[in-house]
Amino acid sequence: MTPWGLLVIVGAYILGLLTTGITEAQILGWLSITGCGLLLVGCISALLVPCFWRMGPTRQQWWIAGLVGLIAASYCVAKSPQPAANDISHFASNHERRVLGKVLQLPQTSRDGKGKFFLEVYSVRGAGDNNTIEAPRSASGKLYVTAALKPSKKLYPGELVELRGKISAVRETSEKSVGFGEYLSRLSCFANFNTYWIEYLPNQEPSRWASWRLRQRIVLAQGRWLGEPAGNLLSAMTLGRKAVDLPIDVKDSFVTAGLAHTLAASGFHVSLILALVLSCMKFLRARTQAIAGASALIIYVGLTGIQPSVIRAAIMGGGMLVGLATARKINPLAGWVLAVVLMLLFNPQWIWNVGFQLSVMATLGLILTVPRLIRLLDWMPMTIATVLAVPIAACLWTIPLQLLYFEVLPTYSVFLNGIATPLVTLISMGGFVSAIAAILVPFVGSFIASTLYYPIHILIGLVERFNQLPGSSLEFTGIEGWHVVISYGVYAVICAWSWRHDPLPNDDYTSLF
Repeated sequence: MTPWGLLVIVGAYILGLLTTGITEAQILGWLSITGCGLLLVGCISALLVPCFWRMGPTRQQWWIAGLVGLIAASYCVAKSPQPAANDISHFASNHERRVLGKVLQLPQTSRDGKGKFFLEVYSVRGAGDNNTIEAPRSASGKLYVTAALKPSKKLYPGELVELRGKISAVRETSEKSVGFGEYLSRLSCFANFNTYWIEYLPNQEPSRWASWRLRQRIVLAQGRWLGEPAGNLLSAMTLGRKAVDLPIDVKDSFVTAGLAHTLAASGFHVSLILALVLSCMKFLRARTQAIAGASALIIYVGLTGIQPSVIRAAIMGGGMLVGLATARKINPLAGWVLAVVLMLLFNPQWIWNVGFQLSVMATLGLILTVPRLIRLLDWMPMTIATVLAVPIAACLWTIPLQLLYFEVLPTYSVFLNGIATPLVTLISMGGFVSAIAAILVPFVGSFIASTLYYPIHILIGLVERFNQLPGSSLEFTGIEGWHVVISYGVYAVICAWSWRHDPLPNDDYTSLF
């Protein structure tokens, strides 16, 4: 199979998943309509394209690409979360319900100051006539629960509770990219529950080494002497904001300044962990280094809560470790393609995960753009050129998605990232060391975290100062999915033109596979 043919087939799979954003309508009960359109495009391309692109994919490969697009779209629709026959959303009403279930995550604080968490439902019952209580009925699915903050903070994952309140069905929106209801639906949650009463039921004591207990141990140790918000911020920069109850105002200020990626467990954190582990074991054999690095990645993925962006980075990091152990050079773009395809084969719905999209495109931008930016900045010292090239590339390649989802563009993001990168690296590295120590001896972890007091507060001050500058952010409204598609199409054309007319020594991307 020719390299271009394989590339077209891989692109057809991803395009097939993306076309379900237009419609999930089906024919014959399982064939996606948009997938049938891709099959037709593949057939037409098989007849026409080889006539004027003789070095490109063959007719057979175009046929296969069209078929793969059909399969991908149909597969994505089939994997789209749907409520079961006894899903808790079918019990939505204005009457009080009592729901028995298991807590799925540590509660966090919502914007309105309440506790929020997901509950796996076991049964439901309601109040009958004459103040009698109905018999429990079997139910399934997940509930997005909001409760008073103080009692919800006593909950832990795996705890059995009975809640009283009202169930309301999630309202889905017509667009894939917006709406909290759509976000919950993609998490297989189709109902909200506003509870005013939590009854804690007897339950088995949770494992001492459960991942959430380790996360809590780290967070408590790092916040012992740093306090809030510095302690929470350090934990978020170590484990990702989804694993930590970070104050809303701190989270918003970092998002507004264009530093949201520092609070999301992603490729940046994975690369720092690997650098830390490999530098500590550089005197050992390459295979031993690779095993230690792989072990660190597995532990980190478990601690962060198995987020798509971390899994993608871990797969690419694993590819690098394989290259280290076998003394072979690994093409980073090939690793990127492999990681994305493997993840979307496992769960095609991840293609609609915002964190996954931002992580994927930022990494692609780093691979394709950073070497050229460094060459453009060759009049600077290499270290400074690299520090500037990385945020510029990541920012350029995530602008379309940022405008689509957040409708805001931080004006000084690139400049602030250039200034803050050394601080972020120092804090994250210190956070990892502190986390390891906290798992073993919490007091030592707290001491190491306390040494980061001034770097953390300097970073917070930088963010606040940049957010106060005039024109610190620009608002864009009316951005839709087709704008994003066109934008990345333009990026692809620019990259192709650059490879053709001004190639770099490592620009042979046709030999990726």
